[in-house]
This record gives sequence, structure tokens and C-alpha cells, in this order.
Amino acid sequence: MVAQDVTVRVLAERYQHSLDTVKRKLDDVLGVLLKLAADIVKPSRGEFAKPSPKLVKDGRYWPFFENCIGALDGTHISVRPPSNSAEAYRGRKSEPTINVLAICNFSIRFLFSYVGVPGGAHDTKVLTHCATHEPSFPHPPNGKYYLVDSGYPTRTGYLGPHRRARYHLDLFARGGPPTSTKELFNRRHASLRSMIERTFGVWKAKWRILDRKQSKYELKKWIKIVTVIHNFIRDSHYEDCDFAYWEVVDDYENHGDQAVENEEEGNIEHIPYIPTGDRAMEALRDVITEKIGRGCQLPY
Repeated sequence: MVAQDVTVRVLAERYQHSLDTVKRKLDDVLGVLLKLAADIVKPSRGEFAKPSPKLVKDGRYWPFFENCIGALDGTHISVRPPSNSAEAYRGRKSEPTINVLAICNFSIRFLFSYVGVPGGAHDTKVLTHCATHEPSFPHPPNGKYYLVDSGYPTRTGYLGPHRRARYHLDLFARGGPPTSTKELFNRRHASLRSMIERTFGVWKAKWRILDRKQSKYELKKWIKIVTVIHNFIRDSHYEDCDFAYWEVVDDYENHGDQAVENEEEGNIEHIPYIPTGDRAMEALRDVITEKIGRGCQLPY
């Protein structure tokens, strides 16, 4: 059902059972999967105690991003919005969507996901809500951080790119290699942060049920279920064609809120927020930028 987006009637015909039996068994299994979410969609034991092998083995990232523990971003899923609040669900391209915020590690595994905010909400507002109100939100330990794109503020525990400099990988593909140390930092930051885009890529390619424009309440359930199954497959270490493809694919969709368009227009402005600590993270970004620049000769 989740992979092919087939109806209960199609399943009943395929497996030669009554509609009532299929519905009852589906409810049983889906209920168990929803309970499993609390145990499987979270950081594993010792997740943040040591750096990811992906970082250690790649000279583009190590030791520059040695304290990075994952990437955070949001994506939009099409929905059929409630008639009394349809405007709040109008996201990018004026289509009704629901906003999904997710955190992943460098093994294409979800550490956290949250669904339920209408697509018209800004990414920073969704993050602030999750970090403040969601008890399962995996706050980065002291000294560690997640990578975020320019749609989020750089603050304690969240390292964003340099503003007013090229960032997304397709901008470098069209406009040539970095021409400054800030662009060089941004390119490596974007390349490493692309793991969250690859995670979303697997997610949307594998589960066709996400293409269905359901009511927002039903969609919340399905998104939780496919996230659980995603992590279950990853934790099982089975070979999977979708994971294998998205681990190495060069092209991916930018899921941020019009970040590329804003970059090209030079219209990225600092986003106000309540928590403090941005100066320390901006100083860290400058230190990493300097270290990367010392080891490279531009253009890169």
C-alpha cells in the first residue's frame, strides 16, 4: 500500500481476502508501526559520541566538519487542505502542502521527523516549534551541530552557510567553481548537507503513497509510517536499489523554501530569532572557512 499507493480493494483482490479482513489487518499492522516510531526514528545509542565514517574518510570534510552530527531541512508534501484554512497551506508555487521537518545522519537515516505544520509556515518557525515543544527532538550536544541551509539562522548547534555568496550545488554547476574562500566553504557545506536531500529523495522515490493528496490528518499517519519503514530498512543493512541510487546520485531537488531563487537574486537577509549564540557559530564558520582556504588553491 505505501510503496505502490494501491487501495484496500486492490489488496483484497490480490491476496484473496475480504475487505473487512484486509482493513482489520492493515489497522493492526499500522498501529504497531506507529508505536514503533518512538523506538526507531531517533538517534541510536552513542550516535553523537564519535564522528561519522563518511566524514573521517573524506578529505573534503575532515577535519573541518569534525563536530558535525547530521543535517536538518524541511520538505513539502502535497495535501488536500481543510476548506476553512486552505490559505495557510499554500506553500511553494501556491500549491497546498504540509511542511515536514526532518533531521538525518550521514547514513541516510532519519533521526527525527515532524509533520503537521501547514506549508505556508516559514522553516524557522517550524524548527523553533519542534525544538521548543517536541520532547523527542534530538538537540545537538554541546560543541556539536547540524548543518542547515540559508533558510535557517546560524545559531548554537546549527551551522549555516555564508550569506550573499553562492551556496547550492546547482549554482556552482551553472556558474563555475568557487572564486572565494566563502564560496569554497559553501560548496563543501552544501555537498555535505546534501545528505538530507538524498534522504528525502529515497523517501519520495520509494513511497508512492506520499503522492496522494489526502487530508492532513491521514497524511500525518502515513508520513510517520513510511519514516519508520525507511529506518527499518536502513538498520537491517539489506541491499536496496533506492538507497544505493540516492547515495551516489549527483542531482537532487532543493527542498528549501525558495533558497536558490533568493540566492540568485541576492535577496537573502538575516532571519531574526530568539535564541542567542549566533556569534559563536559564525566565528566557528569563519575558522573552518580559513582552514579550508589554506589547504586549497582557488578555483576549486
